[in-house]
Amino acid sequence: MPWRTLPLAVGCGGRGLRYLKDMTEVQTTPLDYKIPEGCPVCAADLPVRVSGSGPRAVCKHCGWFGRPHIRVTHRGLRVTINGDAA
Repeated sequence: MPWRTLPLAVGCGGRGLRYLKDMTEVQTTPLDYKIPEGCPVCAADLPVRVSGSGPRAVCKHCGWFGRPHIRVTHRGLRVTINGDAA
């Protein structure tokens, strides 16, 4: 069988690969969430703001602040806080 070059695969966005632009676009508007009993110090509700620079949390009750880690799982969002950040 002689070697031959195959055409490039065409994705759902066509040859322009427009769908990659939507997949790599950074959210510019910050999103605000509240984690019930999420403060690692006083167990108060913890407001979290997610922006282009990452998530940040500040407890309005005790003043604790930190950078929680947010991962997407099959059950939704999983928010964890490192022990050294608490």
